[in-house]
Amino acid sequence: MKPTRKNRFRKDKTTRRATLRRRIRSAARAVLVGLVLVATSAAFILAYDYFTQSRHFMVRKIEVDGQRRLDRQHILAVAGIGPGTNILALNLTVARKQLLADPWIAEAAISRDIPSGLHVSVREEDPLALLEMPDKEGFMLNTAGRIFKRETHSDTGPWPRVQGLDHRDLPVPGRPVTHAFQTVMDLLTLAREKNSTLPLVQIRRIHMDRQIGATVFVGDAGQAIKLGFGHFREKCAALGALHRRMHADSRLANCQTIDLFDINRIVITMAPAASSDSASEEVKVAGT
Repeated sequence: MKPTRKNRFRKDKTTRRATLRRRIRSAARAVLVGLVLVATSAAFILAYDYFTQSRHFMVRKIEVDGQRRLDRQHILAVAGIGPGTNILALNLTVARKQLLADPWIAEAAISRDIPSGLHVSVREEDPLALLEMPDKEGFMLNTAGRIFKRETHSDTGPWPRVQGLDHRDLPVPGRPVTHAFQTVMDLLTLAREKNSTLPLVQIRRIHMDRQIGATVFVGDAGQAIKLGFGHFREKCAALGALHRRMHADSRLANCQTIDLFDINRIVITMAPAASSDSASEEVKVAGT
């Protein structure tokens, strides 16, 4: 009797059908997932369009703080914020970068106040002096010793003008500053201190000479104070003692130049009288 032979063709047919069914189910799941993703994306797009175009989220209240030199309208215009701005459509990162592109703005922050408010906060640069180059080009220097902009016709203020430096002296990140520039910064930093004998608000001009150092011109009359290099704190203390003596002696009130190169031998030059040339007088200040 012959053994029963298995029908391999029927088994292969059953296997192919099962594989086909699995593939159909996988394809159906993929299509379903795709449809869900499309529907979800469409819902997000519709929701985004609704919220970013809704009048409910149009800006109605804008708070701006931190400005001193710049006015409110300038700050809002730079940030791209106006009466019709939708606070949800506004890209806060882009608006902040636009503010920081303004050379007078050192730092900026923008936040939303749902549903219709924006808060813009800026910190302006704190100018210390104007550096005048030999070619008449000017650069604004801040209190951190960094150049933050070129001078323009609108840059007017009480800051002193520094002359005698050149482009080699301009500070560059990662490179040591020159001796001339450091001398100017030391002098300006001391002048900013509270109760300084040589206050910054009185300084009209600083002339920096690489050979003899700094000469400061103060007051409307442009009185010259020769300070040279270094030891500015001691020299300002001597200047304070000299000022007290000058107040006590009216003959010294009309002083044109004060030479403090050597604080142990202070020389003052009187302004010329109408009928005579200028005269110099050597003054020994007590305590120096």
